[in-house]
Order: sequence, then C-alpha cells, then structure tokens
Amino acid sequence: MALKAVKYSLYFLIVLFAGTGSAEEGHIVDLERYFPDEIGMSWTYQGTIDEKIQQIATYTNISTVKGVMKKDGVEVKIFTQSNQANDGPAEQYFSRNEDSIVYHGGKPTTPFEGRLVPYLVVQFPLRVGESFTQVQKAGIPFGQDLDGDGIEELADVVATVTVEGFETVSTPAGLFEKALKLGGLMKIKLTLSKNNEAFELIDKTINWFALDIGMIKGSETIEFPEVDNIPATATVIHEVLSTMPEKGTLSP
Repeated sequence: MALKAVKYSLYFLIVLFAGTGSAEEGHIVDLERYFPDEIGMSWTYQGTIDEKIQQIATYTNISTVKGVMKKDGVEVKIFTQSNQANDGPAEQYFSRNEDSIVYHGGKPTTPFEGRLVPYLVVQFPLRVGESFTQVQKAGIPFGQDLDGDGIEELADVVATVTVEGFETVSTPAGLFEKALKLGGLMKIKLTLSKNNEAFELIDKTINWFALDIGMIKGSETIEFPEVDNIPATATVIHEVLSTMPEKGTLSP
C-alpha cells in the first residue's frame, strides 16, 4: 500500500488558518481577523515528523498567499507551501464569504481528496465550546486497493472541529497570549471488499492561532491500524511559527 499517499490525503482534510479574540455574547468577535489572507503574506514554520518514538524528519515550510483564481465557479485565494509535512511544494485553494471559508482542493492531490472537495474549513460565527462538521460522506471510493483483490475500498468520512478555548503559547516567533485553540477529529471507516472487515483511520489535530497572525502552532496525529500484513503506524506532525509573518505587498 502507498502509505505516503494515504497520509497526504489525510493531511489536507483539516487545514485551518485562524486567530484569536475575545467573546461577546458567547461569540468570538472580529472573526474575519482570524483568517489573514492578504496577497503576498508569508509564514515560515519549523516542522518535525515522528513515528512511534523515533523522530524521522525535521523541515522548514513557507506558506504564502500567491494570488487569486477561479475554481468551482467562485474566486479562491491560492496558498503555496514550500514543503508542507516535508512532502515538497504544494498549492491549496480557499474561498471565503461572510458565512464560511471553504477548501477547494490543491496540487498535488489524490483521487480520494478529489471526491471530498469542496468542503467547509470553518463557519461563522463561532463560540468557545462549539463544534461544527467539516465533512460527512459515506461510500466514497478510497482510491486504493488495500486487500489486494483488485477492488478499491470504500470509505465513510466524518470530520469535526471544536473551539476548545484560549491559551498562552510560546513559539520561536514570540509569546502569544489568548491564542485560540481548535481541535479537529477525522474518522475514516474503511471496509475491505474481500472479507468485509472494517477498521478506522484516525486523524487528530490541535492548532493554535493568534490575532491578525494566523496559525502559530499545530500538531497532527495520524493513526493507521494494522491491515492484513501491513503493520499499524502512528505519525505525529508538528509545525511552529519560527518568525513573525511577512505582510503582503503583491496585488491580485
């Protein structure tokens, strides 16, 4: 099985750019400031990848708002990644309006991701303790034949995000008080076509965001259970903001 491709598709299911703020009548105020996407704005992250108890990679990733384009009939912002999750260059596309931010896929991609997009990244308004559903789809072709019988498996996917509160977070870029903490949980239930055995892939994320800055720290844990002769794996990806972001100077 091409496990790297599986991890790649999981990584892009929960992609968030947000910030912090206070609460008014339970809602987080100035929510539009939580999603800085000025064209030319750039963030530099230092990342690590661990499997079980062993660190297998360290890397640098630079995320930049490159410009705009049309996709799925709407205008989207283009986010480029120099080395996200140590997988090399990539692009991601996001649209936003007064109600939500939506993910429209990226390059490179996988057949599995292509069957899920577009999907909700975040909805407005938000309040502490509130959860919302990003993805809920059943019977989606997974794009891989895990049991070797010549038939690709089908997947049921549910992904949710919860606003967990505010914390003080220290990063190489500085100390951020009242950073907004968002927790994500995605479950992919797969059923093997040859014997109807079912199992779940679990993707857990915790991300912290600072007002007018965006994501300052993130952690993702991907748990892949044992399937036939393929051993179980657990991969943890950490990214932390290393310098204050550069403000945008480019025009659409």
